[in-house]
Amino acid sequence: MKTSKRRPKALLLTSLIGKGSHGCVYKGTLRGGKQVAVKKPLEKLQELEQDSKLDHEIDILASLHGNHLVNLLGVSHSSVDHNKHKLLVMEFMPNGSLHDLLHSSHSCPPSWPRRVIMALQIAQAVLSLHEAAPAISHRDVKSANILFDRHWNARLADFSLAVRDDTLWTLEPTRPAGTFGYLDPWYTTPEKLSPKNDVFSFGVVLLEILSSRKVMDVACHPASIVAWAVPLIRARREVEVYDGRMKLPQYMEGMIKHLLYISMRCVSSKEKRRPTMAEVAGELQGLAGKLWCPIWACRRMYACFYPWRRWAKRKVSTTKIVCKDHLFDGNGDEDGDDSDDIY
Repeated sequence: MKTSKRRPKALLLTSLIGKGSHGCVYKGTLRGGKQVAVKKPLEKLQELEQDSKLDHEIDILASLHGNHLVNLLGVSHSSVDHNKHKLLVMEFMPNGSLHDLLHSSHSCPPSWPRRVIMALQIAQAVLSLHEAAPAISHRDVKSANILFDRHWNARLADFSLAVRDDTLWTLEPTRPAGTFGYLDPWYTTPEKLSPKNDVFSFGVVLLEILSSRKVMDVACHPASIVAWAVPLIRARREVEVYDGRMKLPQYMEGMIKHLLYISMRCVSSKEKRRPTMAEVAGELQGLAGKLWCPIWACRRMYACFYPWRRWAKRKVSTTKIVCKDHLFDGNGDEDGDDSDDIY
């Protein structure tokens, strides 16, 4: 990972694209025109605390790289303030967040097959953290931290709360932390931190994807999406959980119902009953594979049909050849035929 100590015209910040409890994210442009996302810490944080948190996040990000993560490109320093705070230069995700896609009135709701693929990509992102050596707990898996790249692939972002298993007892951030609504209610003390906390948060995100309901909605009763959805799923009233804005195709009813039951297992109040992210990703991989079967079959049929169609519709061009030696002024030729031309 390359780290630059200054940025003379190499990094230009243009607009604010996000703000959280630990800092602001700006859209930036590198020399050469490449667009990036730049995370700048909040000024209100004490300098020592700020540097400690950023160094920890840089350490986590430097050890990770994946197709389903928002990867770190480098570290720069701000020349605006006299303290020259560190800036995290990340990959730029041009298509916004999952939260905006699901809850913005200006966004078209995603199709059901697209929701299955998104769920799989998010599960693979969390799994890549849990399978790292040592394992990493994200602690803030939520729809606002799931961004989309230019190909609309889901990427997990914001590792400011992430911790490694080998540093659980040495770092202050191991105190329970997360976002209300996504935070595992079982995670009340540092000793109860485990990958299963991320599994709970993923289950909440999965419910959010399938229902398009906000995780905490005071206008509804109950306000919590978990308290609202789980009783409906147990009572086999799954239809009431589905996003009513999109008609559910009949061939996907069993698949989406399976996703609901996966989410219910993930948000179980008993940690031991929750699946691992490897189990979740495996089940989602199997469901996503069923989506590709019809597409694969159609492509195979088209691959066979298209050459035949071209052959059937081909135009055969002919050239008229006239033998001048056998032309007659009469109505017939020397062979007694009525044809004057030879083709």
